[in-house]
Amino acid sequence: MKIKFKDKVYESNESKSFLDLAKSVGIDLKDLIVAKVDGKLFDLSSEVPASKEVEFLDFSDPEGKRVFWHSSAHMLADAVRRLYPDVLLGIGPSIDEGFYYDFYNLKVGDNDLGKIEKEMEKIAKENNKFERIPLTKPEAEKKLVNEKFKLELLKDLQDDITFYKDGKFEDLCRGPHIISTGMVKAIKLLKVSGAYWKGDNKREAMTRIYGISFPSKGDLENYLKFLEEKKLHDHKKIGRDLELFEFLDISPGSPFILPKGAVIYSELEKLAREYDNKYDYKEVITPLIAKVDLWKISGHFDKYRENMFKVQPFESDEEFGLKPMNCPFHVLIFKSKTRSYRELPLRFADHGVLHRYELEGALDGLLRTRVFQQNDAHSFVTEDQIEDEIIYMLKELKEIYEIFDLKPIFIVATRPDKRIGEDELWDRAENALFSALRRVDYKYTIKEKDGAFYGPKIDVYVLDFTGRPESAYAVSTIQVDFNLARRFDAKYIGKDDREHIPVVIHRSILGTFGRFMGIILSNTKGELPLWLSPVQVKILPINDDNKVYATEVFNKLKENGIRVEIDDSNSTLDRKIRDSQLEKVPYTVVIGEKEEKGKTIAVRDRSGKTKYNVNLDEFIKDMKSKIEKRARV
Repeated sequence: MKIKFKDKVYESNESKSFLDLAKSVGIDLKDLIVAKVDGKLFDLSSEVPASKEVEFLDFSDPEGKRVFWHSSAHMLADAVRRLYPDVLLGIGPSIDEGFYYDFYNLKVGDNDLGKIEKEMEKIAKENNKFERIPLTKPEAEKKLVNEKFKLELLKDLQDDITFYKDGKFEDLCRGPHIISTGMVKAIKLLKVSGAYWKGDNKREAMTRIYGISFPSKGDLENYLKFLEEKKLHDHKKIGRDLELFEFLDISPGSPFILPKGAVIYSELEKLAREYDNKYDYKEVITPLIAKVDLWKISGHFDKYRENMFKVQPFESDEEFGLKPMNCPFHVLIFKSKTRSYRELPLRFADHGVLHRYELEGALDGLLRTRVFQQNDAHSFVTEDQIEDEIIYMLKELKEIYEIFDLKPIFIVATRPDKRIGEDELWDRAENALFSALRRVDYKYTIKEKDGAFYGPKIDVYVLDFTGRPESAYAVSTIQVDFNLARRFDAKYIGKDDREHIPVVIHRSILGTFGRFMGIILSNTKGELPLWLSPVQVKILPINDDNKVYATEVFNKLKENGIRVEIDDSNSTLDRKIRDSQLEKVPYTVVIGEKEEKGKTIAVRDRSGKTKYNVNLDEFIKDMKSKIEKRARV
């Protein structure tokens, strides 16, 4: 049998438990979290199934981390149950960073986390082994008689019902888990928040506790330093500090874009329009509301109604919806006249306002909102044009990503279990995506069953400031859809003078403008490139005597299309410079007696370097060149 651990490969004939197998080849057991065989994870105490290969995972592996954190969630539930015996248990999964557990009948706040944390540390020192306990459904029901939420979960389970026990604590769980609680050497509970049972705002309100854990105290110390750095990259804080946007309770999940934020937003729209025009997209403007019949035809109503806003006119029984997507409207435009194969590919772009009812717990600043605009587009193509059209879209994506120095990660999401359309159509759609990526030699990974209900897709992610793939942002998407035009009976006349159904390719490169804005703010800590900065130059007259010349400089910059402000307050020069730095202005122009006499300017860039005796016309020329080229400065 072949055994893998990190970069090493071993051979062994040991066939008892995974622990015995690891011992037989000399792997240090203190590093091991879980075993993997044929894509399935196993407790290390389990017997080794018949297989040709076993892989051992530790905390450095993403799957190992998830098992470690899920075990820590059990420890959290144990600690809370010890301190608050009347709580009812919900769910406790691992997440991208750490874990959480949902509790009912628990009234605690962030101030209580220290006490719960200490109880978890006590459980870790007890070094309780995680023991897998298989039960029949009647046995499980009896054990959970006082746990209504667990009983609800149990109803959906059939065979292979298991509990996990550590010490006296038991929880319904399929596992696997770490060997014992003693493997957890460092714990940090992060926050308390509210949640609804199963994400349904009509169900019970739960108390959710978030935490993270590590196999060493050093790992936790590094993580806490990372959290401090993360605060500097928090787009919500940056947005508040720079007065770019805000959120008000009157319209949850809907950003109020302030004047400076609107500059950034508009520049992103301008960029999208410029490239869509370059790549032959025809912009359309479609209605904000429509009768729900539209989405019933497209198939969105059955699959998407929970995320739609219903609009009911006064004194009318007709039911309308706020549009959550543009694609059905574009199909109506396509079929509004007789189309010929000579028109294809026919590309429609749309920046219309969209509304989706995202659950309150899913909202996240500009990254997840209920109202948004995106550089949405749909290409209507013949089947033999699909691959070339996808490559055409990838070319546009590459050009736009280079402007922001974004490194794309390509993921192909294949057919989900709940979908529309015939398997034969799905085969053709998936093959087209794979073939196009291979033709341009782009590496990709596959995410099984994660496609849209109407078609497979390429999702494009970009790295955040950490550079870690597991925390990358989803930005762009390209989706092949054989079903949408068919459902609307949209057709074109082919070379054979017969009617054919076009294939629709959904495409968005910047994603939503707000989300993209949030990503760029986070990655740059608000230090935006010159072309995207709301204020590109800040003029600081040293005293009142310099204000006339400062105003002349201001006017000349403004006449040349440069976004400029003047700080003619009575503050000291040091205070004015500090304010300009805090506002992340790319260039600060200082004007004193020397500059006024020489009709020059002193220019301080964002790094603190200052150039004196700068010719104003040369400065303007340089600025306009950088802005026009969208230079990354």
